[in-house]
Amino acid sequence: MVATLCEAVSQMCKAHPLSRHGMAADLGMTIDQFNNRLHRKCNSLFFTVDDLMRMEDISGTHLLADYFASRQGLTLVDIASVSSVDKVDLYDIEMQSKAAAGELAIAKVQAVADGVIDRVELKTLSRLFQKKMRHQVHGFLGFLALYGVGVTEHNVDLFMANRKTDVPGVQLDISEM
Repeated sequence: MVATLCEAVSQMCKAHPLSRHGMAADLGMTIDQFNNRLHRKCNSLFFTVDDLMRMEDISGTHLLADYFASRQGLTLVDIASVSSVDKVDLYDIEMQSKAAAGELAIAKVQAVADGVIDRVELKTLSRLFQKKMRHQVHGFLGFLALYGVGVTEHNVDLFMANRKTDVPGVQLDISEM
């Protein structure tokens, strides 16, 4: 997950075979024009939404979608990749889900060792929880696909959102992180 649009652009450039220079060329810009937009220099405006979407398509990433989902406290799950899943794939997805659950469990134990969950620990726990849920939902959708249930044709709706916590002693709005 990325925290800012600049970070998303930087990571999309890293995913491009020719890095930032290649991304600039693919957008029809010089490297100076690209950098001016990225850093908002020389009275340049930031990239348009169309530019950002093109960068995401060019880089083959989903970083822009991750940024916007995270901004609203939502978690993305890749539905397209489960359409042709087999039992071996489903096993691999399940193992990833269990590994993510293990990471979360270890982080929880470490976070409560001092009796208090601070902002940094909460951010880590939230990130690991989202990772675990992403794998778990992916596995569920893969299971449905394996047995012939198309996610879009049968209207399987899944919603996950972070909201303010009502837990006593925790006064943080997770969506602000």
